Amino acid sequence: HPVHLSSNGNSFLVLANRLVTAKGTVASVLPLVTATNVSALDIRQYLADNFHVETIVTSHDLSRAYFSENTSIGEMLLVCRRWQSESDKPPTRVINLYENPATPVDAIAAAQNITAGNRDRIKGTVQAWPAERIAEGDWGAVQFLSPYLCERFIELRAGKFFRTSELGRLAEVGPAGQGIRGIFDRSEVPDENRMVALWYHKTDVTQKMSAQIDTYIVPKPNKKRQALDLWAKRGRLMIPARIFLPSIRCISVRLDEKVLGSSWIPCKLYSNSVNKQTLEKALCVYFNSSIGVLAMLGGRSNKKPTYPQFSMDDLRRIPVPDFVKMDEDKMKMMTAAYDDLCDSILLPLPQMNECETRKTLDQAVVAALGIDAELAAAIRRELTREPSITGRPYEQN
Repeated sequence: HPVHLSSNGNSFLVLANRLVTAKGTVASVLPLVTATNVSALDIRQYLADNFHVETIVTSHDLSRAYFSENTSIGEMLLVCRRWQSESDKPPTRVINLYENPATPVDAIAAAQNITAGNRDRIKGTVQAWPAERIAEGDWGAVQFLSPYLCERFIELRAGKFFRTSELGRLAEVGPAGQGIRGIFDRSEVPDENRMVALWYHKTDVTQKMSAQIDTYIVPKPNKKRQALDLWAKRGRLMIPARIFLPSIRCISVRLDEKVLGSSWIPCKLYSNSVNKQTLEKALCVYFNSSIGVLAMLGGRSNKKPTYPQFSMDDLRRIPVPDFVKMDEDKMKMMTAAYDDLCDSILLPLPQMNECETRKTLDQAVVAALGIDAELAAAIRRELTREPSITGRPYEQN
């Protein structure tokens, strides 16, 4: 079967497809990344082809983001049924719990309320995710507790707010930190090539969009050729490989010189038609705006809710403005915002709504991209209520 079988769960799903009868049901507990990772796209499409993906249940309860014993990673409950009708499949019901039942009695009650459709008794949010999205492998309804944020990300990626591209079309993203750590050692002094890096992502240090190198790097023994190859891929604009959402301040930083990274990934702009430094500054402003935070988190690999890690595929697929086709005057608005605010402190993401620097960045992005200002403000407010960002239980209005 043309599916990714590195997960035992995926193997059992293929086996289940052979065993389940014409009216049968498959129920499974799977890692949450099965709903989000590029590597699991085939199994999502495989299930959608062979079943009606009826119900997905996830937990956004930080004390129990899982359903299995002896694990700490995010999980989902999946119910799929054979679909014999010639009519179109109905939407998939996606339930994101803000309180995961702690006892069997509570679990039975929650299941009964979900089955009966008692939305007011479900301690979570309910979405109807269209069958077309499920068939395409887009199960992004699990990414946020807020249905509002899930839908806004869909619209953002589809270019409904402004003309979008994928980051990988504008920039070479990489090399990844794992490769850097395998080829280089950190050093207190430079060698003859003066190779430099932005190694750490410490929130008590990285508080501004403008950053400085924090280490020299030297090739490991017998790794000089590979080191030189990687050194040629350095960049000034950096995005994170992993972030702790409750404390992170900067989604992207820019340096005055080209560097490699360990916790940071360089983005080397392709464009020959637009000044690359202008593009770097505009992208840095975008990533640190509320719209940019949504763009970054909407497609993340959600293994641990508060501590997402980004694969190279995740990063290359981030929806960004199509700066190459943007009016030059509008791009200058974002560049000017970087020049004005690059040394201003950003508050941690849970405090986005009180952060004057972030609000000013939002104003620049709204003006440059023609977005409704209230839309950006609403996204900012909803992001600050997400448990994965606040690191606290969800607070109901």
